[in-house]
Amino acid sequence: MLPNPSAFTVTKRSSRPIRSLSGVAGLNAARGIAFIEDPAHPGTAKLADGTLPIAGFVTRNCLVGGPTISDAVLPNRLELPFSDTDFQSFEQAEEVQAEGYGDPATMANGSVQVGAYLYSDQANPALVITDKTPVGTRASFRNGQFSAAATGDVAEYYLAQILPPSRPDLNTFRCRFVLFTGTLQPAA
Repeated sequence: MLPNPSAFTVTKRSSRPIRSLSGVAGLNAARGIAFIEDPAHPGTAKLADGTLPIAGFVTRNCLVGGPTISDAVLPNRLELPFSDTDFQSFEQAEEVQAEGYGDPATMANGSVQVGAYLYSDQANPALVITDKTPVGTRASFRNGQFSAAATGDVAEYYLAQILPPSRPDLNTFRCRFVLFTGTLQPAA
């Protein structure tokens, strides 16, 4: 199942150019998951982890092996997913809305997780953004998902607003994140 298109929305595009990097072999990822350029393998993407500024949010779904012939002939498909190892496009954003917890990558059946844009590791509850997280909290990334910034993380965004979910059946909430103006903000 592909992600709900409204679970991640760029609400204000950036004037910064779109990046193109080689994808991550063996990784399914939903449109909107954040990536960095892998410092160990320049020109290759890696899930954003708070150590570097993001290369951007992937502009289409990524599927291991890429699209199949059925993807190409299904009606109403505006764009095909990227193959996991092909060059992929990553766009920057001044403001985004994101919702949902879960695994941002491969699921057991090989599909892409629905609405998994907020980090949810209960082993690190201080990094999980909840509906109780204060507006203004500095945001970073874990596993390509938005998280509260930890000490030493690169914090490019802040939590600007908590909104109702786009789909009540997701049992979550929606967050509006805004890019810091000027320089990147170190986590306090």
